[in-house]
Amino acid sequence: MQSAGSGKIVVAHPERKAQRALVRLVGATPLPVELVTDVDALIKAVDGDTIAIVDAGIARANVGLCERPARAWIAVPGEGLAPAEPAGIDALLSAGWSHVIAHPMPILAEELLATVQKLIRGDTFGLEKYMTWGAEIRTYALDDTRAREVAVNLMAKDIIAVGLPDRISSMVSVIADELISNAVYGAPVDESGARFRATEARDASRTLADRDAVTVRWATDGRYLAIEVRDRWGSIDPRAIGAKLAAGKQNAAQSEGMGLPLAYACCNQLVIGVAPSQLTEMIALLDVRHKPTELARGASFHAFIGTVGAP
Repeated sequence: MQSAGSGKIVVAHPERKAQRALVRLVGATPLPVELVTDVDALIKAVDGDTIAIVDAGIARANVGLCERPARAWIAVPGEGLAPAEPAGIDALLSAGWSHVIAHPMPILAEELLATVQKLIRGDTFGLEKYMTWGAEIRTYALDDTRAREVAVNLMAKDIIAVGLPDRISSMVSVIADELISNAVYGAPVDESGARFRATEARDASRTLADRDAVTVRWATDGRYLAIEVRDRWGSIDPRAIGAKLAAGKQNAAQSEGMGLPLAYACCNQLVIGVAPSQLTEMIALLDVRHKPTELARGASFHAFIGTVGAP
């Protein structure tokens, strides 16, 4: 893992206004920032220790960039003034991009800074990174498969109790149910990698202990509502899940987590963190400041591979 002070950030964007905005956002990080305007200069500037922040237009025209060595490739919307189009997001996810931001400024700024800081610090896990200081975090520990419905209902009631509308509560119920189902039934694997719980009856009772334990947390800070679900298997491949989300087919999701395309479609940002064979954390974020029509029609996506207890 790279140290926080190593490497650099390269910003690739053809528009001067967006260049200035993006450089200001990441300029306060510990890494030096280099600005380029075209793909040829970008390729020359990027090495295996670089965080590359790339205009969505350049990224879509050169989707194979993400296969080149870098600490991370991050696609950001056009001029920063208009959201990314769903077709463009899907194209990047299908090509293997692990970081695709859908939303324009000022939401872009929040997502980009959190993503870059996580990459620089090697600190992958925790919904706290998306909340302002002081946000109360509520936790539900599931000790039985039948506790899934109880946890979802409690969360929905708690969300109404803090003053958020029924629309948000309904979306949270769908997202939480799908993410918990994935953790309970989709995450467990045997020695051959087969997901041996995938066909288990959903109404059957089973104790969730030790490696089967599932933890749910949520918080809101008046900007976002974050739902975090953790399992102890670390069996998902974050580099492959983007393509499955883009496909949006439930049968395609079976091998890497049931219902994830539905959860992704219901949130504004989906963040996956994996410590292989140890932990999978999924965080879905809903922007509670704006009406759905004021946000991008597609959701942002971020996938990280980390280490438990790092840094």
